[in-house]
Amino acid sequence: MQELVKYLNYLEVPVQVEDYSTRYPELGSLKQKDYKVSTDGFGGLADIDKLRHINITFYCEGAGVLEYVVRGKTDIEREISFLHFKRLTSKTLRIPGHKKHDALKFLVDRKIPVRLRFEVDYENSLIKVIINNYSQFSIFTELWKAEEIDHDFLDMVTRYLLRQDSEFIKPEMSDEARKALRKKLAAIKRSERRFL
Repeated sequence: MQELVKYLNYLEVPVQVEDYSTRYPELGSLKQKDYKVSTDGFGGLADIDKLRHINITFYCEGAGVLEYVVRGKTDIEREISFLHFKRLTSKTLRIPGHKKHDALKFLVDRKIPVRLRFEVDYENSLIKVIINNYSQFSIFTELWKAEEIDHDFLDMVTRYLLRQDSEFIKPEMSDEARKALRKKLAAIKRSERRFL
């Protein structure tokens, strides 16, 4: 894993991430940066018998900030909660002429923290893979048998991190359901823009 992270950090051309989010299409093109590997502190990589988890973290980052307005107390609270849950750095500004809970301007850094976590389940001989914020601010979880963790598995992880292969973890949503959901989200976004 450490070799993989070193390789990713020294790529001459950073991995480009296009269309990261349908929720915030204004994020634009992002680049993957600042790869790190860490362990749980229960012996870490030095004592493989005590290892509980390995984290690979990085950022999908772009220049500047994303600015948008949210209206209505409930929507504002949801937005603040979402940004906090996804660990996005943001600020809010009051809009002149509006009450505090009526409308807020959000300034969100174009820096999305991404984490791949490999947890060891010794009792069941399983590896649980958890991926946060890889795309669409999603969370994916999948279980792998310990004997499936080999060079082919690591190659698959590498291709996934380089965004060359999306087969590592597949969402359990059909293409038709995804298209319908995107249509609904686009309609919601259009109606929100009318209020701006």
